[in-house]
Amino acid sequence: MVKHNIQIVIMDNSKGEKCDAHCGVDWSSAEVIALARQQIKERFGEGIQLEYLDLSKATTNHPALELNQAIRDKNLSFPVLLINGEPRISGEFDIRLLLDVIDTEMEIKS
Repeated sequence: MVKHNIQIVIMDNSKGEKCDAHCGVDWSSAEVIALARQQIKERFGEGIQLEYLDLSKATTNHPALELNQAIRDKNLSFPVLLINGEPRISGEFDIRLLLDVIDTEMEIKS
């Protein structure tokens, strides 16, 4: 299996407005992130990093602050899926869609 270096960031605001019908995935859940990491590793192997950033918590992470500003400038909806710093999905998505986006990114890089 080819090793890819892909940085995935899910940026969210866990205190932000949510769907009344509890639609979408709760990305702030450690269990959901662990499951996503496991499925990424099983499907794609090593070299893909997944990070969750909750913007409702104070951060001094300069790249996170810059990404947050870029998200606001583009008027994107949370959660936002970024791959290698580029927004790929804005709004609700699940693990299946996350895997599909990674697969597409890997095809483009090949």
